[in-house]
Parts: sequence; structure tokens; C-alpha cells
Amino acid sequence: MSNALPQTYVWVRPPLQVSRALDAHRRRWWWPRGARLPAVHRLHMTLHPLGVLDDARIQAVAEALQRVRLPAFQFELDWTGVWTRNGIAVACAAPDAAVAQLHDACARALGSSLRSGAWMPHVTLARDALGAGAELIEPLRWRVDAFWLVRSWILPHASRHEVLQRYPLVGAVAGAVESNPCPAHGLPDRLWSARRLGLR
Repeated sequence: MSNALPQTYVWVRPPLQVSRALDAHRRRWWWPRGARLPAVHRLHMTLHPLGVLDDARIQAVAEALQRVRLPAFQFELDWTGVWTRNGIAVACAAPDAAVAQLHDACARALGSSLRSGAWMPHVTLARDALGAGAELIEPLRWRVDAFWLVRSWILPHASRHEVLQRYPLVGAVAGAVESNPCPAHGLPDRLWSARRLGLR
């Protein structure tokens, strides 16, 4: 059992078909020994890392994010490679005003909850990937119709990500949930949906 404290994030998650396409793309790479590839169902783009939050603060954050009301939009990943500063293999986004607007709207809603620092929209494909041989990627486009509040336990050999809340964007199709839920007793490396927070 790990004593690691759970970290809280605001995420955007690609639909399953895009996650599978990203996985098929990275399978064509050459990976150095020790590279760690997240499971397909855990691929995501972090909008904001919020750090370690207690239950009361998570409740406040969950309520604040309800104020974000933006339209759904199309989003594209068009470049993959490895960041040499940290050895993370990524799929990066083309310049996109809509995703920047979502990022900024969440920042305004959460205010002092956020860590400072530059942000570049990306999906992490692997860690410990210095020296990987990357393939060119055909641009992958998907409709972003929601964002997510997630709590993650980062463990030595696996991670668990708990979905706390899903926030539909305006124009999202009712009932279109890409949570891929697993049983609540799921394995440590599974993503599963927790009971929705009791929001007022």
C-alpha cells in the first residue's frame, strides 16, 4: 500500500477512438528500455494540476468549475515527439483558441487554487522516453464536449485515477459520457467513475 497523497487535476479526455489511434501511433515508435506507456484508457490532456486537496477543497473546486460555460469545439493533435527536459513523449496540439479559452476559463473559476507556470496543451504518450524514435503523426481531430475533475494516486508501478465530476460543454450531446467506468474496487491502474459529488 502506497502512502502517496492523491493529486487533483482538471482534464480533457479524448474519445476512445482517438485514444486508440494515439496508441496505434505510439506502437510504431522505437522505445528505450524502461519507457512507461500509460494504458489507453488513461490517455488525457491536463488543463490544470491542482495539487493535493482535502475533501472540502475538492467540493469547493467542483462547485467553482460549474461556472465554466463554453461551447463544445473541435480539437486537433498534429505533432508528436519527446521533450528533452523531462523525457516525456507527447502528442501536441495545433494552436487552438478554443482550448486556450477553456484553460483560461477554468483558471478564472478556480483563482488561487492553481499552480503558476507555462502550459502547453498535450497528451502524454510515455515517460522515461529519452532516445525514443518517433514517427510522424497524421493529425488527429476530435470534438471536445466535456472536461473532467479527477483525483490521481501516482504509485510506483501503476496509477489510479478517480473521476470526481464531468462538466459538459454547451452543445454536447446529452448522455454522451466517455468515462469507460470500471468497478469501484478496480485495479490500481484502472480509471473508474466515482459517485458524483453532492453538489448543490
